Amino acid sequence: MSKHYYEFFNGLLVEVSGSGGRTDEQFQKMYGHFRVTSPTREPDMVIEETTKDVDPDVVLGDPNDYYGWTGEQFVIRNGSSFMAVTPGWNHIQVTPGFEPFYAIYPMEFEIRKRMVEQGKALVHASGVQLNGQTTLFPAWRGAGKTNTLLSLLREGANFLSDDRLWVGADGEASGYPLGVNLQPYNIESFSEVELTHDSLKDRLRHEVHEYVNDRFGGANQLPATALLYLNGKFLSDDGRDFTDVGSLYSTAEYVEHSSVDNIVFLQAAPNNDHITSEPISTEEAMKGITSICNFEWDGRLREYFHAYDSLVSDGTMVDSLDEVIQREREVFEELFEDVGTHRARIPRERDWTEHGLDTEVVEMIESLEPRRTVEASD
Repeated sequence: MSKHYYEFFNGLLVEVSGSGGRTDEQFQKMYGHFRVTSPTREPDMVIEETTKDVDPDVVLGDPNDYYGWTGEQFVIRNGSSFMAVTPGWNHIQVTPGFEPFYAIYPMEFEIRKRMVEQGKALVHASGVQLNGQTTLFPAWRGAGKTNTLLSLLREGANFLSDDRLWVGADGEASGYPLGVNLQPYNIESFSEVELTHDSLKDRLRHEVHEYVNDRFGGANQLPATALLYLNGKFLSDDGRDFTDVGSLYSTAEYVEHSSVDNIVFLQAAPNNDHITSEPISTEEAMKGITSICNFEWDGRLREYFHAYDSLVSDGTMVDSLDEVIQREREVFEELFEDVGTHRARIPRERDWTEHGLDTEVVEMIESLEPRRTVEASD
């Protein structure tokens, strides 16, 4: 079993040990920027893969989908996979097939607790710097966040992040250089972007999977339906191909810190043919950011922590989460009062170049004027 170490913001040192399971692999691809080879101290948190089963004394839920307590570990079971957590949440065990993000959210919660002490909050957003102005794009999944980023990188923008970043009440954003999770529709929209694979076998599997989907995806006959089922079951991967953003466009540079000029909330608009945008109030922006944070991590953490507190004596994880969320909300509200806040509705088209959406999103960003500039000129 190999061990890898990652040192995050504010010095959180995490050890991830495994033998090629999903969590170990995703950490290596997603958090490569933070990897350290020779830490000089013990880790603050350990996430390790395990094949040993757990036997809770008390469970909340169904036999194969529950929260449980063994007397020493809090257990989250999803079918044959589970996560087992030692009180304190600094030692987490996961089975090789367990969903990696379900272990990442508690880890990032520890980072969030540290960062909010510095007046910074985590947001699910991409961020770019184009023509000297920095724009952030908070969004739910599937709203066009990555295609927006790629469109602007192609135009010569630099980047803070594709998926997550930190914002401060002082108006500054800090980059979070994670691997970009490219999907087939991202590749189709930007022909110059190539999906990389760890091996020839992975490449062939991906190409056959995509061919079958393209060839039979619209068919409703029984043979085609059966073929699509087998294709998805045996040839598809977990849908995550993390690529270093800087490798996609050689001119794009990573921006570690930048003052924020505009924040554009992206929403998918399946019935639209063109991108539309409009300014929104701080109140609307707060509703938007709250829904995004709840969907991306806080909702799941809240369910975990409620179950934990009810099973583990002296559990206070819900109170800890509430405190962090409230302090992050204060950060967001101060930020939104000082920058331009907008909403953009994005057509849900698979090929952005064919439909001209790559050009439209660039034109939209170039037309934005920061709120503080408008106020200063009044």
